[in-house]
Amino acid sequence: MHRLAYYLGRALQLLGLATITSVVLLFFGRWKMEPLLYLSILGIAEFYGGTWLLERKKS
Repeated sequence: MHRLAYYLGRALQLLGLATITSVVLLFFGRWKMEPLLYLSILGIAEFYGGTWLLERKKS
């Protein structure tokens, strides 16, 4: 279970980082601000969800 939690946490962090990177790249395109805001919130939630999972595993 600990190994699964570690890899799930790392995967969530990488997915969140990829989402935030795509938001930055899409910002310079023809996207409206509302979808970018939702994608930013999703990316932040993914990244910090993975960080929380990794920190919980340490304790």
